[in-house]
Amino acid sequence: VDTVIITGVTMAGCVRHTTEDAIAEGFRPIVVREAVGDRVPGVTEWNLFDIDAKFGDVEPLDTVLKYLEGCAAA
Repeated sequence: VDTVIITGVTMAGCVRHTTEDAIAEGFRPIVVREAVGDRVPGVTEWNLFDIDAKFGDVEPLDTVLKYLEGCAAA
């Protein structure tokens, strides 16, 4: 295992911290853009921008599904 795919409903808490923990432990974090959210407007987009710039990859769901299909075929 070298990659962690991250989803969740508390962007500023669990999603962000899981992403930071994954990179700190040597994993490649991928945050699924359509599978995260937060109850505070604007928090999700700001954190997605920051995570993509500093910690991991932010990818659309269809890209992540294709990645997983490739892993299953390998």
